[in-house]
Amino acid sequence: MPSVFIVTKENQTSLKLQSELTKWGFTCLIANINEKVVERAVREAPELIILEVDGQISQTTLHELVDGSKVRRKMPIIAIMSLEALNSSSNYLGVDDFVILPFDSRELVARARRLIQKNTKSDETIRRGDLDIDLANCEVRVGGRIVELTFKEYELLKFLAQDQGRVFTRETLLNKVWGYDYFGGDRTVDVHVRRLRSKIELSGQTFIETVRNIGYRFKKSKS
Repeated sequence: MPSVFIVTKENQTSLKLQSELTKWGFTCLIANINEKVVERAVREAPELIILEVDGQISQTTLHELVDGSKVRRKMPIIAIMSLEALNSSSNYLGVDDFVILPFDSRELVARARRLIQKNTKSDETIRRGDLDIDLANCEVRVGGRIVELTFKEYELLKFLAQDQGRVFTRETLLNKVWGYDYFGGDRTVDVHVRRLRSKIELSGQTFIETVRNIGYRFKKSKS
């Protein structure tokens, strides 16, 4: 089920949205605009953010939320706003789409599905929790921060992350990442995994798990 992050100021509004979207098959997370929303969104890794805009939320707060979400994780954003709020914003706050109050939940669902599908098709990034692997530019980011990896470290990480939760033996990793003609031993994999962990798990998160007497796997994220 697609995951949606609902950001509002009023709990009553968020609960109503959650109820409606759940009926249409969405998994919903809720956050108050006053929370550290960007950090939570990066951690929870939703496929879409739905942001309620009203006159009580400052333009600065909105821009910080939208810009932070775009920079640290490419999450599409739909804004729910009044016609007055729309007219007062010259650039629609940088969101990807919007619905005007009052709205039909079917319209919101249709727009949400379109954005999620579009983002999935055009996306060239593997997202696993706080970690992003940009396949187009061969870049890795953790919490929005670029991590410098060697070519083999990058290839190893990409291979594991593409099939999260699956256990790979050291022999399999040697064959798939280094190639069948590589004559190094299993220790090569252990050394690269250790270096990789030291670079991407600085914040205390665990991305790569050791499966005793077998090999390694990329930890399956909750999302």
